[in-house]
Amino acid sequence: MARVMALGADWCNAARGFMFAVGCIQAQSCHTGECPTGVATQDPLRQRALVVTDKAERVKNFHHNTLHALSELVAAAGLSHPNELRPHHFQRRASSDKVISFAEQYEQLAPGILLQNPAASPRYGAASFLAQSASFARAG
Repeated sequence: MARVMALGADWCNAARGFMFAVGCIQAQSCHTGECPTGVATQDPLRQRALVVTDKAERVKNFHHNTLHALSELVAAAGLSHPNELRPHHFQRRASSDKVISFAEQYEQLAPGILLQNPAASPRYGAASFLAQSASFARAG
């Protein structure tokens, strides 16, 4: 999650951990409506397997501990808030003998530049164009 924030996202979704906290066992049957734990189903009988009062405490604890871990990472970087994280705060192993920062790996863009001029970045411009809401319109 922090990696994405350092790249400029104001919000990112991290559902997997919460799904585990609520009881998902990755049965890979979400699309069938036959989730054995009741997490991903519209079947009222199967939904009874998900006891909300029990799972609510687990989800609350997961969220609390996630925020605590984030605050520890932010403090370890010498920062006071996650919005101070920047690409240079994150490192990745590029090879067995080389570590690089995200600032070195990724092109740094000014806020809103792709909205104003997608061609300003050859690397991200095409992806920005494809991500336009009009591209999700139904064909025909």
